[in-house]
Amino acid sequence: MSRKRDPSLPTPFEIRYAVRRAAELLPEAEKNSLLELLQNQDKVPPVKLLAFFQETPQGREWLQRALYLSGAEQARGYETLPGQPGEIPARSLWKCPRCGFTWRVLRTGRPVPPCPRDGSPLEPVVPKEQNHVG
Repeated sequence: MSRKRDPSLPTPFEIRYAVRRAAELLPEAEKNSLLELLQNQDKVPPVKLLAFFQETPQGREWLQRALYLSGAEQARGYETLPGQPGEIPARSLWKCPRCGFTWRVLRTGRPVPPCPRDGSPLEPVVPKEQNHVG
């Protein structure tokens, strides 16, 4: 009998993506070791990748926000035109207005963390074809 996966939990792919994006929060030696390990990421359990952040509070906190939905993030959406907030769509791209850090939402409804560099809220990137008035 197979167990159903809790949809609120991150997938191994989402964990690997977040860990790769958070690598810059690590001291240089750990960052280099992590990047080496990520070259064989399919053979490395996600928990081993997350262990790199145990001694880095900033990285550990950011990963928590990037991977797990808090009560506020469960309600967070984006404002559609016109209308009410909607679920954050899969494959949407978000960008820091200050430094340009980008984050891709891999699955509908997953969290959008703040920028790991400066803590700014990320803003949705609107595809070019939606930027112009037709």
